[in-house]
Amino acid sequence: MRSKILQIITRSDWAGGQKVLYSIAYGIKKYYPEQFDVEVACGKENGMLIPELEKIGVKVHIIDDLVREISLVKDFKAFLQIRRLIKQNKYDVVHLHSSKAGFLGRIAARLCKVKNIIYTVHGWWPIEQYHGLKRKLFIFAERFAAKFCDKIVFLCKRDMEKAKTWKIGKESQYVVIPNAIVPIENVQKGKLRKELNLSEDIKIIGNVARLDRQKNPLRFLEIAELVLKERKDVAFVWIGSSIVEGDCGKKVEEWLKQHPQEAKHIHLLPFRKDAIELMADFDVFLLTSDAEGMPLVVLEAQSLGIPVVSTDVGCVGEMAGKIMVASSSNMLCKYILELLGSEHRNEEHRVSFGYFENFVESHVRIYQGV
Repeated sequence: MRSKILQIITRSDWAGGQKVLYSIAYGIKKYYPEQFDVEVACGKENGMLIPELEKIGVKVHIIDDLVREISLVKDFKAFLQIRRLIKQNKYDVVHLHSSKAGFLGRIAARLCKVKNIIYTVHGWWPIEQYHGLKRKLFIFAERFAAKFCDKIVFLCKRDMEKAKTWKIGKESQYVVIPNAIVPIENVQKGKLRKELNLSEDIKIIGNVARLDRQKNPLRFLEIAELVLKERKDVAFVWIGSSIVEGDCGKKVEEWLKQHPQEAKHIHLLPFRKDAIELMADFDVFLLTSDAEGMPLVVLEAQSLGIPVVSTDVGCVGEMAGKIMVASSSNMLCKYILELLGSEHRNEEHRVSFGYFENFVESHVRIYQGV
């Protein structure tokens, strides 16, 4: 008899946590179809995750009131909906992703006497973005919710050490499973250059992210300005500018107005489902975030053999392969110029993704209670 697994995440967009959930579901369907049935519950916000799961035969349950923003009425309704779903379907394993779903889902699963409850921490930005009393309240919420699960999965040791410092959960609950992505195959170069009418002589420095404070697009622009002082045969491309959170979009627009010469070399593209194909033309991948978990977009860049320059955030320093990490814009600029001035080959920066099976197997072991 197959074990029943329910994965729960707050939003159903196509960002990091959702891609990790998809990778787990994909791997289970591919490698363990006789041992597990996997289903997913999520909010309806955005919704891009839903058809991707349905394509691989995963049943999706929509939790209408599960939203990212705090709302006592909606949150209570979402809790009741999650509890009802778990009770009706009698899952053997409930695996939570994201802080809102993680809090509500862990309590609901324990009340339903689920045998194995797992929570994955996709980075600590939900806590680290706040200071003072608000941060303390969110740490307390994580401490409280940790009492309702069997395992807490971290993407790297750095995140695990933060949990220890904040006294979230017990060390006996801790498991480290680095992220992995479904192997990328047969990606051809040229699509982005053709779309932007950029010749092969132009070097492309790019990022793929939404426009928000966490991703720090203003640092990206600042580095573009520094690089352009040294050489003009470059273009900076940010893919994902249609997904704007907070006032970052306005700040980016204002910066571009104040820097008209630099703006000629900067291209902001909307969110694209074909971002991987566009990334293939990057000469350097530049991550400028202030906080991350283990960014999948870096794994995607590495799989394409693109050298990565990044701020020292989240689990980046523990990721496989050669990543040039720095804390200042000047040093990040220096690394970019070094890469552009060298005759590096893609194979030097390509990371093998044979460990995708290990990533799936590691999750299967905790589902089995091993």
